[in-house]
Amino acid sequence: MMTPKITIQEVFESIHQETYFALPARVLWLDKENNLATLITMQVPPRQPWTIPLDELHGLLQEQKIRRVDIKVPAFMLLLEDELNAKAKLIRQTSWERIQPLVQTKYPGEIFFPDAMGPLLSAHAAATGLPRKTLYRLLYRFWLFGSTENTLLPDYVRSGGAGKPKTFVNGKINGRPPRFQGVVMDTKAKILSDLDKAMIKIGYALYKDNEVQCITDAYTRTLNKFYRTTQPVAGYSDDEVVLKPAHELPKFTQFDYWGKKTFDEITVLRGRKGERKWAKDHRALAGRANQGLFGPCHRFEIDATIADVYLVSRFNRNWIIGRPVVYVVVDVFSRMIVGLYVGLEGPSWSGARQALWNAFSDKVEFCRQFDIQISANDWPCHHLPQEICGDRGEMLGTAAESLATGLGIDLVFPPPYRPDWKAIVESRFRVLNRLTQIQWAPGGVAERVKERGERDYRLDATLDLQEFTKIIVASTLHYNRHSRQPDWLNADMIAQGIDSTPLGIWNWGIEHGFGTPNIQATELIYLHLLPKAKASVQSGGIYFSGMYYTSAGDREGLKFARARAKGRESIDVWHDPTKPEHLWIRGGDHSFVQYNLRASEVRYQGHRLEEIQDMLAMIKHASPEEKYVELTSKVQLDDQVQSIIAQATAEKKLAPDQLSAAQSVADIRGNRAIEKAAERAGSVNPALALSSVTVRHVPLPVPAGSETYGQRSGEVINLLSRLRRKQ
Repeated sequence: MMTPKITIQEVFESIHQETYFALPARVLWLDKENNLATLITMQVPPRQPWTIPLDELHGLLQEQKIRRVDIKVPAFMLLLEDELNAKAKLIRQTSWERIQPLVQTKYPGEIFFPDAMGPLLSAHAAATGLPRKTLYRLLYRFWLFGSTENTLLPDYVRSGGAGKPKTFVNGKINGRPPRFQGVVMDTKAKILSDLDKAMIKIGYALYKDNEVQCITDAYTRTLNKFYRTTQPVAGYSDDEVVLKPAHELPKFTQFDYWGKKTFDEITVLRGRKGERKWAKDHRALAGRANQGLFGPCHRFEIDATIADVYLVSRFNRNWIIGRPVVYVVVDVFSRMIVGLYVGLEGPSWSGARQALWNAFSDKVEFCRQFDIQISANDWPCHHLPQEICGDRGEMLGTAAESLATGLGIDLVFPPPYRPDWKAIVESRFRVLNRLTQIQWAPGGVAERVKERGERDYRLDATLDLQEFTKIIVASTLHYNRHSRQPDWLNADMIAQGIDSTPLGIWNWGIEHGFGTPNIQATELIYLHLLPKAKASVQSGGIYFSGMYYTSAGDREGLKFARARAKGRESIDVWHDPTKPEHLWIRGGDHSFVQYNLRASEVRYQGHRLEEIQDMLAMIKHASPEEKYVELTSKVQLDDQVQSIIAQATAEKKLAPDQLSAAQSVADIRGNRAIEKAAERAGSVNPALALSSVTVRHVPLPVPAGSETYGQRSGEVINLLSRLRRKQ
């Protein structure tokens, strides 16, 4: 068997409790001529080196009675040269110069020759005037830690008695003596006993557990509870609180010191913030958000925020409509923004479902609404995911649960008050704010305190909902194409040179089959995502939110004719609030039929449903001035009507012939003919007197079928009218 090789500076320890190696030992020198090995036991303080036959050392190693081990390097040696201060370098240099002649001798290892160490060290001590004890201490330290110059650095890490309680002799305490106006005072701080430290621990826990506002309040509570001359009765107030003498009270600095010594700063931070804020803002971050995801479309995150800008109405720029809600849907694997909703709805399920509808829809048509031309490859996201993570307040309900039952999408809810569980979508809001700088746009809510006398920034609102949405869409396209984060690339992406943008990661995942889109029929998406509402079928079409809709498939208008004949009927409709030009109803086989806005409703084209509703609500209201003018006119009208009635009543009483009731209603038809003839005569010649018509007092003949023209004349006029329209 081959003899194992042993080298200097190796450390061995015993396996079978060998006597020589009760503790690990380092090899300092190998003397093959004399068959000796010099070793030093690894212990502090170090002891004198000892020797063992070299072949015996080889035998122990070969028989596996000892083994090689690694010794941890002391902390004082783990410093770079530029991390050492001048004092440490000076101590190292001085110590090295003292033992250098003993280590670097004329013959290598001369100090380890048999019976050579004592005479060499005594001669060197006599020549330098140094104590032999000092030289032995430096040599043993040098050999113990590896025979380098850095072994002679000062070991301040172990200095000062760290963690050991201080013992004060004869009542003497550390620290500067107290002074008042430059004069040293006789008042001394109390030497704290174990009981004092226990009471300080109890009092400091009030601050740690956030039961008081600051440390000084905890100090006051501690003195009140433990350092009074008399203790109060529970439930009764004590107006005369008498504390113990000053020299029996712990000072605030002592309270602060021992409190911090008892509770480390992380424990205090956790107690002060509470478990909820600790878990959200201060806990250690372990893992990544995309861990455990297979690829794109595995999990979408959705959340909403209120934008920092005030908008105006597209119908009237003087109407301020407030701050919009921005919903964002993000694919966790690629960080791709796959869906948006910007509107006035939410945060609620109504807004969330519209963002999801956008996430599952074609983006080319969506961008075309805002005059942004893109190709399908610029925003290739129209997929349903396997999971959706959102807030409970928006996603937890019957409507949202239909995503799981009807579309096969699993819903993931983070715990309450834990937005960090959907950190990807939360961080996208910061990205979009940074890209758009919308808070500095006209009407923006800038991060500054409004001083008194400054102009109200809401009055500067300029952008409407369409323009603001266009800004958000453009910012999203820029983010998806150019936002780089190399640490999201895995080894395969790096090997294939994939761009670290969301678009690059998304395309890589889809192309390599890692994406797992959830494929569902379009009608199912309509059914479970489009908002459902009530409308009425009327003679003019389907009436919904002040608008009428018709269908090209119902050319005869039978549905609306039936409503005209039998009356209105209620009906369920599905609509897209961002594009109210269309709505859908279910036919007899439950399939969806699209209805379009009636051609006469041109004023609603290109506007959102909430804009239309706001406009209709605003135009219904009159200003106070208009209401006053209307009220004044109504009073004048009532006065005028009453005056006319009063005058007519007086004239009737002055009539010469007083007829009976039967006579008054006997010839209404003849009286009407006379009045009509007088009206015609007056329209031809206004100067014609009524008396010239009524002198005959003979009822005029009325042709059958028509009071004016007769039946044949009516047919001729109707025929001529139709011919004229035809031409």
